[in-house]
Amino acid sequence: SPLADNLDEAMQKLEQIEEIYMRLPNLDCGSCGSPSCKSLAEDIVRGFAQESDCIFRMRERLSQLSEKLSELDNK
Repeated sequence: SPLADNLDEAMQKLEQIEEIYMRLPNLDCGSCGSPSCKSLAEDIVRGFAQESDCIFRMRERLSQLSEKLSELDNK
């Protein structure tokens, strides 16, 4: 189905999909529920998913939060 009725809006969404796709691991593991990282990026733009649905992105975020908590604990 089309990304938008308006061509300009559809092109903007395509750009968003590409930007999100570049941040994903491109492993196409399917653990997020989408068959590929590209389709997850499209689902995110359509509002059906979030980047944190990717277990690899979620693990990175948890690692960052853990590091920040550790830094706070050491102060």
